[in-house]
Amino acid sequence: MSPEEKKARRDLEKLEAEREKLFHGGPESPGGENDPMEILGRRIARILGPLLAAGMLLYLLLTFLPRT
Repeated sequence: MSPEEKKARRDLEKLEAEREKLFHGGPESPGGENDPMEILGRRIARILGPLLAAGMLLYLLLTFLPRT
């Protein structure tokens, strides 16, 4: 393998590690997956996220659609 190929592979591995950290979270917190506050926070976010999105969509539709 040429030096350019080795450098390219190292760069790809570095990019893959950054992508994993970005999309799959950073290092685990000390409590890990069983931390009750982490679980509660995820549950709240999963409930509030779609509700807020639906509320914003409804608001935009009612505000900007012409009324007849």
